[in-house]
Amino acid sequence: MRLNLPEPISELMAVQAAGLRTSPVLAVEGPGGSGKSESLRKALEKWRRETPTALVRPSEAVDSAENAVLGVLTAVMIGLSPGIRGYPVQFHRTLIAHLAIREDFSKLTATDALNRLKQVLLDHRDPAVLLAFVQSVVRAAGGLAAAIAGPPVAAAAPPVVDQVAVAVVASVRKWRWRRQIDWAGPVAWFGHQDMGFDFNPLQTLIDLSDWARSERPSRREEADHLLVAALLADLRRSRAAAGGDAPAILVLVDDGDLSAPSAFTSSLIHVRGRLAAARTDLPPDPLNLVVATTGPVAEALATATGCGGETGWPGPWVRIPAGDLGPDEVRHLAESFRWGNGHRHGPVAHRLTRGHPEGTAVVLDELAKDSEPGTDVDSLLRRPAPGGTTVERRLLEPFVRGLNARKHVEEPLLEALVTLSAARDRLEAERLLPLLPHPVRHDSPVFTSRTLWSPAGADDGRLHPLARYLGLRALAARDDPATGWTAAFRKLRDRAGDRAGRLHHERLLSGKEGVAEELAALLPELPPAEWLALLEAVVATPDPRERDLAGVRGPKQPSTAADHVVVLLGVLPALDHDPCFTDEHALEELRELAKDSLRHLAEHARERGPFLLRAKSY
Repeated sequence: MRLNLPEPISELMAVQAAGLRTSPVLAVEGPGGSGKSESLRKALEKWRRETPTALVRPSEAVDSAENAVLGVLTAVMIGLSPGIRGYPVQFHRTLIAHLAIREDFSKLTATDALNRLKQVLLDHRDPAVLLAFVQSVVRAAGGLAAAIAGPPVAAAAPPVVDQVAVAVVASVRKWRWRRQIDWAGPVAWFGHQDMGFDFNPLQTLIDLSDWARSERPSRREEADHLLVAALLADLRRSRAAAGGDAPAILVLVDDGDLSAPSAFTSSLIHVRGRLAAARTDLPPDPLNLVVATTGPVAEALATATGCGGETGWPGPWVRIPAGDLGPDEVRHLAESFRWGNGHRHGPVAHRLTRGHPEGTAVVLDELAKDSEPGTDVDSLLRRPAPGGTTVERRLLEPFVRGLNARKHVEEPLLEALVTLSAARDRLEAERLLPLLPHPVRHDSPVFTSRTLWSPAGADDGRLHPLARYLGLRALAARDDPATGWTAAFRKLRDRAGDRAGRLHHERLLSGKEGVAEELAALLPELPPAEWLALLEAVVATPDPRERDLAGVRGPKQPSTAADHVVVLLGVLPALDHDPCFTDEHALEELRELAKDSLRHLAEHARERGPFLLRAKSY
């Protein structure tokens, strides 16, 4: 089902308004191309007029900066600075932290460092001086500022930058008639930090600058924690100043697996824990954080909190799956003004993509190019696509981008995914490790991703069906005998742990006849339900090499039980699992062949009933 992110956010806001003191982090989890970014954009459009809302889109430049968390805080400040009518969001402590970190005190004596910091704070009491500083900060934020009106700040005209900077400075000027900005209270906060400390606030700010520059991860983490605590203090006091029943604050973070937003999320959990342990009399935490992830952030949250994200609103975080589209949703999408012909194109697209959002949009676009019904899906997948690639490669790439926080398509991971598509589940995938390219190992994301693979359970974790089908097509086309189709299925057959797995791999390795002979011999021995379940397991994977309908049909005049099993070994994968077979006349013929062979096999089985019932299902 399509992710409707505003719905859980609305529910969270309602629960928070009813007295929830700290809202959980919402981790929107799905594979590459699952529509997470679009859902965040829609949430921004819904909420930006009702509550202060920021959409943060981290960039690689910010992610690799000296203090990446500071970049995320900058984007949050920019996005929230417009506030809403009667509810300005103030950033005294965040700006002071910015001023301190900009200065390098490491080569100064203790006395000189203190004097330098005092002078910096004194200079920036002047609104004009502070405005110039904030303008430089806003320009440096670049594309992170996704929540402001207009283009990203890095590409914006100077008036847009000025508008954002003026809003930030205006938020810290309590009284417009005062010529100077009062930093006294916000600076003092760095001494107690809402946790009852008795630190020297100026020395703390000097330490913050040093920690942010440190090569020691523990020091940089301390800087991150203090920056996040300062942001929370600003937001808490902004909401209190708005008075009444002012709404909570919403921050939406895309690409949350990058190191900067990941560190920000981890620090938020840490700081909230420290505040909860130190104080019970603080006003409620107003921040609602929604983070998009392909899995790593969710796993980090689970490790940090000991919570799996399924406990609901009282927990520290909640997992929100970005599910695939259902058949009706794809049909509705195809019936929109853009694509039309939904009664034909919707089912074809869903049979191929299984509702993967980005893949569905691509396939519907391609189907719309065809003026006649009866699209050849195999030919559609081979069509050229922008960037010198093909449609099927374009459909596969989002899954590989989802394995990389920076959304790069790394060729070793793509090649590994193609090889692993031969495996029925994650356990079998590990048996293909010797065939994978360097440096892919068993702990690589192509193995560990919980969004690429279904969660371990009854099916032992399976690849997303679209990713697996496209991978099988690429594996069939691979011309390297050491890692191609034959090598992969031979490896799986030789190490199969059960009869169903061995026969499944043998069918795709050596063909149908030998497998049919063994299955036919088992007909009088096995209970019908067990034999039919074995058949279902053997035919569960389509063979993308078999495109000729005559080859799929099998013997023209099957006369033995083995002949009829050969028919089923060709017909059932095409009928039930191969999205390239879409012509209704061909499918009807395959259904008749399946029914006929099942009825014949009923005469050789221990009981006829289960076979006849299965035949009726077609």
